[in-house]
Amino acid sequence: MTDAEHREKYLTDLQNSRRTYSGLGVAVMVLLLVYMSTSYGLIYAVAYLLPNIYTQWWFSWFLNIVPLYGFGLPAFMLCLRHLEKGAHDPEYVSRGFVYDKPRFHFGFWCLLALIGFGYMYIGSSIGNSLMNWMSKLTGFDYQNNLGSLADSSPWWMILLGSVIIAPIGEEFIFRKLFIDRARRYGDGMAILLSALLFALFHGNFFQFFYAFMLGLVLGYMYTLSGKIIWPMALHMFINFMGMMVIPNISRWLGLEALAQLDPSDAEGLGQLIADNPLGYEIYSMVSNVILGAMVGSIVLTIIFLCKRKIRLGRGEVPLRREDRMIAAFGNKGMPVCVFLLCLLMVMNLIIV
Repeated sequence: MTDAEHREKYLTDLQNSRRTYSGLGVAVMVLLLVYMSTSYGLIYAVAYLLPNIYTQWWFSWFLNIVPLYGFGLPAFMLCLRHLEKGAHDPEYVSRGFVYDKPRFHFGFWCLLALIGFGYMYIGSSIGNSLMNWMSKLTGFDYQNNLGSLADSSPWWMILLGSVIIAPIGEEFIFRKLFIDRARRYGDGMAILLSALLFALFHGNFFQFFYAFMLGLVLGYMYTLSGKIIWPMALHMFINFMGMMVIPNISRWLGLEALAQLDPSDAEGLGQLIADNPLGYEIYSMVSNVILGAMVGSIVLTIIFLCKRKIRLGRGEVPLRREDRMIAAFGNKGMPVCVFLLCLLMVMNLIIV
């Protein structure tokens, strides 16, 4: 093949990649619009016809699950029919050499679970700090609706909705279906776009940062292993710890008063410790584990980057580094999708 033919083929591949990314952006927009229109339609219908049901705790879960997976997901899958799927790439490039990706095993999962767990709390701290600052700036007390929903629901519904249904559905959408199409042009951009849209789709700044950081880990786990069961299991573990275990630690240990205690009240803290020394010791250990996971996730990421241990496949149709961003965002669908999701997040700050 001559140089001119190589160049023509590459330009064709670049144009096809832009169409693929645009199609993925359109598919996510359709998912969002069908989900929101169905949700609001149900809200108005139920509020008018069955006002007693509208105030029930289970109706909020119904609105979060049925419109997304019962209506939005089928529409999303229809939009993806014309987009070609990419196969799992068993190779990666490092320092100009091509290597085989190692066989994924439970040890890898535990390592990435530690990083993901740390990222969750780093991102959560950033999101909560930002929203606290916004509350002081605007004078409005912004609340995390997810936490409010969990507080008003029985444990079995949190387990079913947040620990089982949501991880399976979200991983199927943003890792399995999305990355399968995007990774034809490289694992790196597929992971980045998947994490970004996954985070923006949550629609609020409380969840955006940890969803993005965790989405990077989940996407990398999927491209490395080629098996969706691994990121699903990690997502379930993260949600179980974040929704069911950590929020209830103080209550289980009999330390409910700790949340209302003034940090400067040394006498009150001393009395609390004296009344329940074992509970406070366990609580301190859990806090140290979380802090250690946050520090460990950063340290491990730096080590992996410095030693070039992050194994990203080039894809079936590799693009030059300088063209990857152009392909991903130099189209109509993806930029509009990102703008629409960002606009929704800003509107959720204004319309409360």
